[in-house]
Amino acid sequence: MYSSGRRIKEFENRLDKEGTALNVRLEFDANRKLAKFSLNLTAMAGGKIFEIARYDCGHGYLHMHRFYRKPPTREIVHMEISVQTTRVLRQEILGNWKSWKRAFLENYGVMG
Repeated sequence: MYSSGRRIKEFENRLDKEGTALNVRLEFDANRKLAKFSLNLTAMAGGKIFEIARYDCGHGYLHMHRFYRKPPTREIVHMEISVQTTRVLRQEILGNWKSWKRAFLENYGVMG
């Protein structure tokens, strides 16, 4: 996918049979440097898709949304915007998604 000299790569990792997924979006500039990204953990519950957690730099800085907390939080992440950072954060999500999903379902009374 191309738009205004930028290249966008998107992919999804299915994490379980219930519809939990890690959606990755990488946006590269014309020089092939990572310009923006988002790593979005979602879960299916009660026939609806819910955001559980998300790393992104859509506001001009890297931050994490923790939707599984009550109330949800947004925290600045002090890491550079790079492909290596996306790898590190992806591994963090993959190592924690089960507990984050469980916390969301418990905190918001959503039936899994």
